[in-house]
Amino acid sequence: MQAVSERAADRAAPMPDIKLSVRQTFGIDTDMEVPAYSKADEHVPDFDPDYLFDRETTLAILAGFARNRRVMVTGYHGTGKSTHIEQVAARLNWPCVRVNLDSHISCIDLVGRTRSF
Repeated sequence: MQAVSERAADRAAPMPDIKLSVRQTFGIDTDMEVPAYSKADEHVPDFDPDYLFDRETTLAILAGFARNRRVMVTGYHGTGKSTHIEQVAARLNWPCVRVNLDSHISCIDLVGRTRSF
């Protein structure tokens, strides 16, 4: 049983290893710090140096990161919800995989095919 646990631990995602100042990282006047990764991996979105953050939305997203809570960002299509999340993730080196949910998505799209043996 221990071998199974060790293999699962080897596959577990690493935890954030640093904290960053929201003031320094996002230019928002607050003393909040958020967990981040010191190194980016291949799933960290590209950094856009020209991106402008909406203060209220950014603080809500960052509160979710800081307190390990889920945050739902809502709005009309094309308003920048996904881009906002991606740019937060880019600055914190958080891996981020985008999945568009629409009427054409299926279980296979999310988890792949299952096989019976």
